[in-house]
Amino acid sequence: MKVLVIQQKMIGDVLLSTLICKNIKIWNPTFKIDFVANRHTLDVLENNPYIDNIIVFDDSFKNNKWGLIKFILSFRKKKYDYVIDAYGKLESILLTIFTASPVKIGYFKFYTSWIYNYPIRRIKSSDGKLHLSILNRLNLLGPIMGNLASSTDFNIYLSKKEEKEISLKFDRFVMSDKKPIMISAMGSDKNKTYPFKYLAQLIDFTFEITKAPLIFNYMPSQKKEIDRLFMMLKTNTRGAIIKKLTPNSLRDYMLTVSKCQAVIGNEGGAINIAKALSKPTFAIFSPIINLSGWHTEIENKNVAIHLKDYFPKEFNNRDRIKFKKIKQVSTLYLKLDPKLFKQKLLSFLKELK
Repeated sequence: MKVLVIQQKMIGDVLLSTLICKNIKIWNPTFKIDFVANRHTLDVLENNPYIDNIIVFDDSFKNNKWGLIKFILSFRKKKYDYVIDAYGKLESILLTIFTASPVKIGYFKFYTSWIYNYPIRRIKSSDGKLHLSILNRLNLLGPIMGNLASSTDFNIYLSKKEEKEISLKFDRFVMSDKKPIMISAMGSDKNKTYPFKYLAQLIDFTFEITKAPLIFNYMPSQKKEIDRLFMMLKTNTRGAIIKKLTPNSLRDYMLTVSKCQAVIGNEGGAINIAKALSKPTFAIFSPIINLSGWHTEIENKNVAIHLKDYFPKEFNNRDRIKFKKIKQVSTLYLKLDPKLFKQKLLSFLKELK
């Protein structure tokens, strides 16, 4: 049997959709699985034993419509027993339509009944044991394997060579007997980045309690912003930052996190990667993100901070989409003073080893 799994978009989405592949392979190792993903997410799929073939959905297709059409039409010649569209947007829907397969599975929308044999309705609430993004992906497996999905842990796979190289790098630059703490300093955009004046307090407090070396994670295009954050930190905290270990690529970030004791900061791909490497995380969620959709709380292991926990009235009868204007998000973020969750952070830090 051959399966095509389609999951474009961001790192966290791709990581979670590897659970589809993992559960199918555990259930029946003879299945062959192809996985469609964007180029910028490929590093999180490298060495994954549950994926047989990775197919790149090139970012250039956004501006190259003819290239997109040729890519989609090429799937008419490929035969799959099942197609699972875990993305559910225009490109993946078109890919599903033109792929030769008798069984097509995707999320229910008012227009998808003629596209998918099995339009699966999204689960809207969770008991807290698993967050909705995991539950909904496992739900897509129903038409193939019923309710036999057994694994809820998504993982990243590093090679022995990579592990050796990063160990040597840490031996060279880490002068402390304590493992570093990774700081997720920037979100993917301004709507997902905790205000610097608060983030600086959080970082200072983290160093004050742990005295552990710090590593900052950010994209090269965010360097000027990081320099501004750096100047807001206390002198002792600045001295704890190991700039030589700043990750220079997605794969380098994964390797670096594998040698850290925890990741603290803005929620996003950086936090999901840490979870995939079984690292403790302390994540600050943007007000526009649905916490139950992306987080399962594990006391002092995977901790989340969300404005709704402290100011629920701000969210009553309001659509989170309305918060997406930067001014509105900034105003909401400013309510999330670190003093509100200082004790929670302290408990998390004291559990680190």
